[in-house]
Amino acid sequence: MKDPISELIGRLKEAGDELSQAITAGINIHSFDEYKKMVGRHEGLMEALDIINNLLTEDSEAE
Repeated sequence: MKDPISELIGRLKEAGDELSQAITAGINIHSFDEYKKMVGRHEGLMEALDIINNLLTEDSEAE
């Protein structure tokens, strides 16, 4: 089993990729509001990944 942080990062990336593909293909997007919601979810996932990466970078620099 992977460590929990690696698993979290992998799942966030996978969810971001799936959302990106769905947005590009127009899957389950029937209105502009649904589109904005999906783009917002994608942005949130990418922001979470950035925060985790920044925390890990800070930890490795502190050592």
